[in-house]
Amino acid sequence: MANWKKVIVSGSQAHLAGITSSVLTNDNLVIAGVGGALENSGITYDGTTLNIPGSVVATGANSSLTGSFAGTFSGSVVIDLENLTQGVGIVPFTYDGNLAQTVAISGAASLSNNILTKWDSGAGKFVDSSLTDNGTTITGTTSIQLTGANSNLSGSFSGSFAGNGSRLNSIPNAALDNSTISFAPGTNGSGITDPVSLGETLTVNGTVNEIDIIVGANALTIGLPSDVTIGNNLTVLNNLTVNGTASFQNTENLFVKDRFVLFASGSSTTGDGGIVVQQGTQNIGELFGYDASAVRWGVTSSFDALASAFIPDAFMAAVTTLASTDPNSSGPATRYNAAGNLYVSSGDESIWIYS
Repeated sequence: MANWKKVIVSGSQAHLAGITSSVLTNDNLVIAGVGGALENSGITYDGTTLNIPGSVVATGANSSLTGSFAGTFSGSVVIDLENLTQGVGIVPFTYDGNLAQTVAISGAASLSNNILTKWDSGAGKFVDSSLTDNGTTITGTTSIQLTGANSNLSGSFSGSFAGNGSRLNSIPNAALDNSTISFAPGTNGSGITDPVSLGETLTVNGTVNEIDIIVGANALTIGLPSDVTIGNNLTVLNNLTVNGTASFQNTENLFVKDRFVLFASGSSTTGDGGIVVQQGTQNIGELFGYDASAVRWGVTSSFDALASAFIPDAFMAAVTTLASTDPNSSGPATRYNAAGNLYVSSGDESIWIYS
């Protein structure tokens, strides 16, 4: 009769040396004493207060004590205060962390109303500029220079202008004489910087099986052709969905970053499945698979990878463990009641085999 049978293993059983705790009392922190026995440290903790009768030594770069303390301290005590530094335009001052200090702006008394201020590095203070602001209009003889990707001016202007004019509207045609647009290769690009004068024809070329260029009324459409060929590596940062058949012709090793791989994901019924390693003949090889009828993993040879089921030559043994000391009365799930499976009791460490 097939059931779980105990495996008798000869040998000795190791025992842990007893560690006495008779000297321990409540609330005391415990340390290892002489001979490996545990004993009281003399430091007590009642759940709220830690009482230390001796000295306290804090070591290490990040050692710290928090809370309120009484008694004497030895060593260095560091108290951190927010650092205050003198910046440009600030009158020198000192701060010891106790008394309030007033910070004054140099030259503030000499600044005029509506005058935009600027910093005079020679005088070391703020002074009036030649620009005034009455709340609506900024006027003055000083030129205005804007820098930064988002710098812009709106309204009407007079005088000369330096820049690429990318955000100017309604410019007379005469102002565009001898103007050019420059094109340069970007990241992973090639070629040379080639300025195109306004009025010339700019040609945008596509690439066969890679990029299509469609020219319409006041529109240039750049897209992919119906059949795309990638001549070099293709990196997909997000999901890749293949509605048709995916063919992989790779003679190198396959590296899968995912921790779990799902086979037969399109199946709604139970069935066999596994991994086949081809051995010389196309689609024929060694199989490591799951036998759904036996509810066990097994192996077989000369397996045709085009088949949908297999009969194992041998099964893989499974090891289960529970606290029960007799798996015949209280053991693992019945699916593990199969010849060759092992059971190891975590209760008495006995070993059983199903046969």
